[in-house]
Amino acid sequence: MTDTTAAHQPHPYLGGRAAALRTLAAWRAGTADAPRTVLITGDSGSGRTRLLTAFLMLSDPAHRARIDTTTLDPATVPPADLPAPPVLDATGLTAVQLRWLLADTFAPDTDRSEHLPAVLAGLGTPQQPQTVVVADIDRAGLLTGTDEAARITTEVLLPLALNPGVRLLADLPRTEADRLAKDVPAGQLRILDLDQDPWRDPDALLRQAELAVPDLTVARQLAAVADSPLVVRLAGWSVQAHPAGPLPLPRSAGDALDLHAERCGNDELTLRRLLAPLALAGPGEPLPFDLWGPVASAVAGKDLGPALAAGRDLLLPFFDLASTAAGTPGARIVHPAVADEIRERLGRTAREVHRRIATALLATVPGGHPRRWAAAAPYVREQLAGHALHGGLLDQLLTDPGFLLHAEQHRLRAAVDRLAADPTADLPPLGRTWLRLAPLFTRQELDVELRAALLDHAACQDGLPSLDTTGLDVPWHTLWARPLTGVDAVTAAVRPDGSHLLVAHHPGREPELTAYDARTGEADHTDPGQLARPDGEQRAAGALALSIGSDYVRLWQRDADGAVTGPSAAFLSAAPLAGADLTPDGLLLIADAHGVSVLRPAVLSAEVAAHPVGP
Repeated sequence: MTDTTAAHQPHPYLGGRAAALRTLAAWRAGTADAPRTVLITGDSGSGRTRLLTAFLMLSDPAHRARIDTTTLDPATVPPADLPAPPVLDATGLTAVQLRWLLADTFAPDTDRSEHLPAVLAGLGTPQQPQTVVVADIDRAGLLTGTDEAARITTEVLLPLALNPGVRLLADLPRTEADRLAKDVPAGQLRILDLDQDPWRDPDALLRQAELAVPDLTVARQLAAVADSPLVVRLAGWSVQAHPAGPLPLPRSAGDALDLHAERCGNDELTLRRLLAPLALAGPGEPLPFDLWGPVASAVAGKDLGPALAAGRDLLLPFFDLASTAAGTPGARIVHPAVADEIRERLGRTAREVHRRIATALLATVPGGHPRRWAAAAPYVREQLAGHALHGGLLDQLLTDPGFLLHAEQHRLRAAVDRLAADPTADLPPLGRTWLRLAPLFTRQELDVELRAALLDHAACQDGLPSLDTTGLDVPWHTLWARPLTGVDAVTAAVRPDGSHLLVAHHPGREPELTAYDARTGEADHTDPGQLARPDGEQRAAGALALSIGSDYVRLWQRDADGAVTGPSAAFLSAAPLAGADLTPDGLLLIADAHGVSVLRPAVLSAEVAAHPVGP
């Protein structure tokens, strides 16, 4: 029940849920009987996000100032002297990304993924606990149809809930709340299930229905049959979109879809086909209106352009308007519960629908020039990987360097990881090469030019053909790479004829030194006693200077006076480097776990760059 009296007004945004707000306020205050962990759960559409938002309004001093808290039940209002708690939104994030977000928030010096478990375990102390709020776990993940919420529960929430120095609040699906309840001591956790007493609020649902539909009798009937606040909202939007006809009394989101189509004189299959592109898309860029018609038509196997053009009233309750990155109008599904209903009804045809959507998106990518993927719509570069994965087309795309470089890297990594985990799948060689660089690409947020240079370098290491980087201003090119194990140092050397070598040191082997011509990569057998290392004067006269970190190399340009003017390029490694050096003529020597290689920086003088080298 709402459990308010005439002396206390309901929360202006929420309109009820007083019992739940009291529990949340006690958690924020840290009262003696309040558990360290509180979980908000319920069916999709039950109002979990709305309850958490209402509570956070009262917990944020800036927003709280806009609410007359004197009219509210004091037990529902958090203490005024506490700062706003840190809130981590899981929408569109993988478990790995959420752990990094926690580290960036509470331990910004963390630079290695293996340190993340220690960050979770080390937050706060029992004497000075750290408050953490994790929102919208049901919307986690970059792809549809994945179990990212379960991974977040296991890899993020459970360590936080077991840490005595953390006070945790999260909203999540019921299955995940039950999963946590099995591993967290009962006295340290409380679950607010908004579909169960005492946390459900039928009075608030009735008030919502009275606001949604004009007929009081129908409002009472609607509140009695609707299984969630979302269904009441959908019924109200149906009335607003199409006022004529009998008032709808849906029980579920599926009923709301079917009854609204009937009220609009349309068949529910057309409505679901029009909404399928929105329902099957992952979070992120909204579907541009100019793509909606072609993609929906591909789903249906017939032209739905006229139905879309004439379907304002039919579609209005089920999508939200949003602007794309280019500022053009686009659309998103109105709620995950509506998307779940559409996906569930697709059943075994979902794979074919994804395949058709992926094919339709591919058809929009211009062809015939090296930068075609750069010219593709942001929505295509973002969403194609997920549709291709579920539609069985991803392995074909992984042979295309342009796709690997221009696709949104986080989403592509999630899709390729899932494909690689399938024992029946066989990643193409270039896809495997990209996958070993994926952690570097996603963590560092590298630009496409540096990604292209690094992928080309890794392909060379793996014995694959060089990539076509035409049209990309890459910072350097890989001349050659050779597999060599056990290298712990690399240095430039000068032969008696003045040409330059890469000399690798690998202790414990015979011989301990292996030399290669710096320009061609051909093995060199010159007597080490006849080799000389470049002296300080030779290095100072070079066009470039070098700084080396554990997993990166940064190149600096020198001006005519020999002064360093600023960084010009960088090489990043997914694993610690064994060494790096520069030849006097500016070639960069690299040693890592895969062997040794030589790079030619793009900033070299025309005289050096003019030498045609490489295998």
